[in-house]
Amino acid sequence: MLNVFQPRNPGKTDMSVQSPESSPQILIVGCGYTGLRAARFWLQAGYSVAAITRSVARAAELQQQGLQTIVADLAADSPAPPLPACPIVVWSAGYDRSSGCTRRQLWIHGLEKLLRSLPDCPQPRRLILTSTTGVYGDAGGSTVDECTPPQPVQEGGVVCLEAERLLQAWCRQHNQTAVILRLAGIYGPHRLLRRLQDLRDQRPIPASPDEWLNLIHVDDIVTALDHCALSDNPPPVMNLAAAETATRQTYYQTLAELAGTPAPVFQPTAESSTRGSSGNRRVISTVRPARNLLFQYENCRSGLIQALAADAEHH
Repeated sequence: MLNVFQPRNPGKTDMSVQSPESSPQILIVGCGYTGLRAARFWLQAGYSVAAITRSVARAAELQQQGLQTIVADLAADSPAPPLPACPIVVWSAGYDRSSGCTRRQLWIHGLEKLLRSLPDCPQPRRLILTSTTGVYGDAGGSTVDECTPPQPVQEGGVVCLEAERLLQAWCRQHNQTAVILRLAGIYGPHRLLRRLQDLRDQRPIPASPDEWLNLIHVDDIVTALDHCALSDNPPPVMNLAAAETATRQTYYQTLAELAGTPAPVFQPTAESSTRGSSGNRRVISTVRPARNLLFQYENCRSGLIQALAADAEHH
């Protein structure tokens, strides 16, 4: 698969200027918290990256960082603009409640429009979709892996599972390669699941402290994306979660300790319990160890240390 790209050039660090004629090799749909970090990683490695964004202002920001951009609202009824013939397409569109569209409009109708609009590509195309471990639903605290049948209970998981099957069916029909990455809860710099001020103010966390909190550091997602984009034989489905699963108590206690705040206070309610949202389960991957794919942050302590240090440096 590597031969569809220009060779990596680790010493190439200034990607701020690209020739407008250069053909992008990777197309990212949804260049937000995770997608932008993947884009920066690939730009640093010497690849040409394009991104689809709804906002003209956002497009200008991405161009400043070296990305080629296509302004398009895939959730809208309007036709998509011409797209580049990239051999790698990454769907990393996060749902924004303020966007005015529904999850289904974005994840189903938007994905359908993207697939219809992709031009022919000289090489077999690889399409990577970042899904969610919410597709497994509530496992009553037991362990789930890639062989566990999905049973989503909430809208987000239901729509993501439908999007997974949509992409897989399209790729089978068009002889393309689909890769589904099911992400646990994302955290990292500037994203700690809960504001530190809430811990300082002793605002109760409306959930059980003893249920599983499956996590994945954003940098480890980028590692997995790069692996799946460039490996000769990518996995059809892979869970992305740290190997050491924490409970909420462990995560928030560790965060409070490292940030120097009071200990967390939990106040579970019927309306906001984990079972009422995404489900209580311990997510593992049997696929990732077999591929010798190592993450930097296999427990929440190491990941929180990095995230807090990065936040402190930023401020």
